[in-house]
Parts: sequence; structure tokens; C-alpha cells
Amino acid sequence: MIELFSFEFWIGIQFIIDLFIILCFLIFVKRVGNAKLTSQYTYEGRVDQENAEKATNEIIEMLEPLVKDSKITADSFDKQIKEKRKLIGELNESLDSRIISINLLISRAEAAKEDLRNLRMEVVRQPVQPHPENKNLDLSENILDQQNSIIDMYDNGYGIDEIVSKLSMPKGEVKLVIDLKKKFKAMEQRD
Repeated sequence: MIELFSFEFWIGIQFIIDLFIILCFLIFVKRVGNAKLTSQYTYEGRVDQENAEKATNEIIEMLEPLVKDSKITADSFDKQIKEKRKLIGELNESLDSRIISINLLISRAEAAKEDLRNLRMEVVRQPVQPHPENKNLDLSENILDQQNSIIDMYDNGYGIDEIVSKLSMPKGEVKLVIDLKKKFKAMEQRD
């Protein structure tokens, strides 16, 4: 939601409207008083003071409810503005905390991405070492032999770290082969 004007603007507008109403009230009172005074001249040119005061008091009594209503309206408007400011402050705090969380997640993702990139570079740099007994086999047979060696060593009780060090293979590859073997065994048992 785009806010067209600030709260200060609306408070200023309300203040100007209140001043305008008061000014209109004063002008109205003055004109009505003058009109009553001029109409109250007696034949000798004197003013009936009691009638002028009575007319002025009547006008003031008529306008008092308007002034009270405008004050109540101004107070209500001020209260609403304060509530909206408080709500906007809470929303800003909530948004700030979410932005911080998002930035933290982004930095974690970038760190994980960099770790993955480094791991890939490490895997690419490590040469594939053929099994010593099968040096003359082609690459696909060599890979199958490495997988079989991993499975055999795992079945014989070797841990992942031991297999990695003995076969000089990346840890992720060894874990992948072992996990796939477990899944295949589970599928065979279900069938």
C-alpha cells in the first residue's frame, strides 16, 4: 500500500480546518452582533444593551455544540493517527526482523553454495585411481569394480572413512554407493 501523505500532513490539515472553523465562528458572531446592534437602535439612536447581550448569548449557545463536536472530532482523529503510527511501527519492526532472517538465510545458502563448489573442484582434481588388480580394464568396468570394492568393504565392517582412505575415493561417492546399496537391498526384500 502506497501512502500518499504523511500523518504530519493530515494533522496540519486538521489544524487548518479547526482554525478556519474558529475564524468563521468569530466572523459570524461579529456580524450577527453588529446586525442585532444596528436593528436594536431606538428612535433616539440608542442601543438596547440588554437585547444585544441576549442575542449574543443565544448565538454563543447555538455555536457551543458545534465547537464541542469539532473538538471531539479532532481528538478522535488524533487518537486514530496515534494508533496508526503504533501499528506502522510494529509492522516496520516485524518487516525488519524478517529481512534480517532472509539475509541470514541468503548468506547461509551462499556459504553452502561455495562449499559445494569447493567440494566439486576437489573431486575434479582427484584422479580416478584404478583398482591395482584391474589396471587393464576399461573405465566402466573400473567403476563397477570400485563400487563392488566399496560394497565388499562395507559388508566386511569397514566404516566410510576407512573405505575412503583405503580406496582413495571421495567421501561423497562412497556414501552414495553405500546408500544406493541399502536402497536396493530394501527393494529386494519388499519384492
